[in-house]
Amino acid sequence: MVNLILTSGARLGANRFLRTGFFMVSAPYNEDYLNAQRYRTASRIYRAVETVLFFFILAFFSGAIVGIIFPHPASDQVIPDNPLARSLWYPIYLLVLGLSIRSLPQTIRSIAFTPLVIICVMWMGLTFIWSELPAVTFRRSIALMMGTILGFVIAARYDWGQLVQRVAFVFVLLAIITLLMAILQPSKAIMHEIHAGAWRGPWVEKNYLGGNMVKGFAAALCAFAMRPDRWWFWIPGALLCFALVVLSTSKTALMAALLTIALFLSIRIFRRFPILRIPLMYFSIMGVTIFALAVGVFPEEMFGLIGKDPTLTGRTDIWVLLIESIKERWTLGYGYGAYWQEELGPSFAVRNALEWGVPTAHNGWMEIWLSGGIVIVTLFAIHYIISLLLAINRLKRGGVESYWAIIFVALFFFFSMSESTILAQNDLTWAVFVATSAKLWAFERPYWRNRKSEPFHRPG
Repeated sequence: MVNLILTSGARLGANRFLRTGFFMVSAPYNEDYLNAQRYRTASRIYRAVETVLFFFILAFFSGAIVGIIFPHPASDQVIPDNPLARSLWYPIYLLVLGLSIRSLPQTIRSIAFTPLVIICVMWMGLTFIWSELPAVTFRRSIALMMGTILGFVIAARYDWGQLVQRVAFVFVLLAIITLLMAILQPSKAIMHEIHAGAWRGPWVEKNYLGGNMVKGFAAALCAFAMRPDRWWFWIPGALLCFALVVLSTSKTALMAALLTIALFLSIRIFRRFPILRIPLMYFSIMGVTIFALAVGVFPEEMFGLIGKDPTLTGRTDIWVLLIESIKERWTLGYGYGAYWQEELGPSFAVRNALEWGVPTAHNGWMEIWLSGGIVIVTLFAIHYIISLLLAINRLKRGGVESYWAIIFVALFFFFSMSESTILAQNDLTWAVFVATSAKLWAFERPYWRNRKSEPFHRPG
């Protein structure tokens, strides 16, 4: 009994010492406290690792990492399909699946909010049945599915502010890499034969650099609107991205950058000065109408202002020939990714008439029409129109995320008219569009400055 009393007294004295002494802990043998500390530490480590993985995956989907590992030759020739480069995607797909499993309930709910995207992806997979090249269609459909899943995971995992800032950080990082490559390896980062002097960075061609840097420019501006206190990073990042757009000499990218500035300023005026909303809408409509009439009446002069010809550097010649191919299979198409694969396949007549190896339709809408017919064009058009209306609606009901929602959805359509960005496999633009539209369709809570951020889906 005496020993028990002494032992109890010793433990009580130790507890009092630890509460008031140097260590300031409540109990030396408190397992709940230790477990809570371990859990918090593990959570911080996991979040840091997850963020790094997301940055790496997004950079990989941009195509820059493959370009760095397999640099393009100084002759400016496009590297053919590389099986080794293709095999690098398999670990990335596993990482995407792992991240989706980590937040599986939220990802499933995000998918459920955006049914038309899933229907479009499933339709592209079904084209395997009648595809000209079933093996190619099957492989590319899997790649499309993984990029789409990545978009849903991003939407489920991050709120508006986290999404935009992470995307912006990746693009600014790619801009810094491009600048370093141009300084250290100008023979790889700058084109020398075709489009001599134009910057391309780690990408195959200057238009890829221009397109990615425009999206980085838009993301950096929107990130600045969401977090003005980080201006010291976002403003220089936006200026660097804009400078690379100019150095790429891509006229399409330059026009997209000017459109981004116009939209950003218009949204800011609309939000900050309600009295100017009606004049702003009036002058915007009048400006677009006058511009469209000028292009229709004086096409050569208008395109000449930006150094283009009315054929858009031969794109309209491609489209005229592709219309004939579309007429042959306008209902179901040739199968996802199958039209351009074989030299003597469906694209032979187009390449033979133009006398060069046309790689894509240079138009997202024609590209998906060739892949999946009028069905996929109709389905995606419905999805895009609803997404655009939901983005515009954010001006009235949303917060600072309205900058990103409107600008990115508008840029996606702008680039889809000259590049094959719709339902593109292994493509960062498509993944980010899926994430943005998923948030719009789910009516995610607005993002406001100086308020506690909330996850996309609250636990039930």
